[in-house]
Amino acid sequence: MLPRHGFISIDCGYTANQTYTDSRTGISYASDEGYIDAGLIHPVDKSNLQTDLADRYLNLCFFPSGERNCYTLRFLTPGGKYLVRAAFGYGDYDKLNKNPTFDLYFGVNYWTTVTIVSSSTAYVFEIIAVCPADFLQICLVNKGSGTPFISGLDLRSLTSDLYLEANVTQSLVLLSFFRDTVGFGPNRYHFGTNYQHIRFPDDPYDRMWQRYENVDGWTDVPNKSNGEIKNSTNDNYDAPSAVMRSASTPVNDSRMDLSWSSDSSMNVGVDPKFFLVLYFAELEAVQELRQFDVSVDKNPLASAFSPKFLLPTVLSGIVQGSNEHSVSLVATSNLALQPLISAMEIYMVRPVNESNSLDANAMMTIQDKFSVKKNWVGDPCAPISFAWNGLNCSYTTNSPPRITAL
Repeated sequence: MLPRHGFISIDCGYTANQTYTDSRTGISYASDEGYIDAGLIHPVDKSNLQTDLADRYLNLCFFPSGERNCYTLRFLTPGGKYLVRAAFGYGDYDKLNKNPTFDLYFGVNYWTTVTIVSSSTAYVFEIIAVCPADFLQICLVNKGSGTPFISGLDLRSLTSDLYLEANVTQSLVLLSFFRDTVGFGPNRYHFGTNYQHIRFPDDPYDRMWQRYENVDGWTDVPNKSNGEIKNSTNDNYDAPSAVMRSASTPVNDSRMDLSWSSDSSMNVGVDPKFFLVLYFAELEAVQELRQFDVSVDKNPLASAFSPKFLLPTVLSGIVQGSNEHSVSLVATSNLALQPLISAMEIYMVRPVNESNSLDANAMMTIQDKFSVKKNWVGDPCAPISFAWNGLNCSYTTNSPPRITAL
């Protein structure tokens, strides 16, 4: 069974037998023993990393051998929905001063490309996806551009009614476009508070919300009533009260403009599809009207929108294309109060390729029983370039690959 809270928290390269508790979150972390039987451990010099990083970045696991190396997370719920987060801090641990690039896979599906640009920076990637079996595998794939490594791996169980856009046919990959004013790449932002990061225990799902620094001409909207922001029963995103009890608004302007771009390190394809989530809540018991239009790339998302007092409202939509995108909030009249925004998430929508969970389960049982090494990691048949040695697989267009001979 999963530990309390439905969390798996791995400190990759941690060598002690016992778990330890992170003082900031209260989350218990364990070594990667039992999750992977490959890789080498190496410490990371703290002076080579950005300040205020968690202890998990002080060591890592790297993989000089094998084209694909996979962590196996077990005792999951088939058809369950999970948030998976992978963390990387290079810190020039190998003294080569060569920033590596490698691919990350969620099962048989490409997740993202890990491109280390700055050796001192922590890189964090997240995906929300449905698990087809009672286990899942997170794989690091060597592209010939440096040795893959990993600092940490997290799994968080989500309820089935959260993020309905993540389903058996597609996953949601959190965009990782760095802004100059934030410490991490993941594009999940909260507005209008001095807290740099909000996560567990304030967010029971341990989503990491980072502060979207106010731009010139913006100000914070505090929750003067000190009322709790409660989500409605049919809220499919469930932003925590700690995120929703603050917002940003322009001081002397009737509009707010936010821009974002696709992550250049991600293989976004020719015509990528993004999923944008905007959160709003009125925090002041105002007599005046706060009403504004919301548009994305000049296309209307909501007209004459008014946030509800101490009650979150979510506006979401699909955004197509790989160019720079814009979100505009514009007051509807001179008599209306300025627009505001509480939080924002930006995901890339990725199609999901099926795998045959019965075949995969059977082969993993054989592998465990006979301790077969070879290249027997990840899915037995997919992707086809990583199919296990000694297997014959059949590939058809409309169904998952099947094992035909061993």
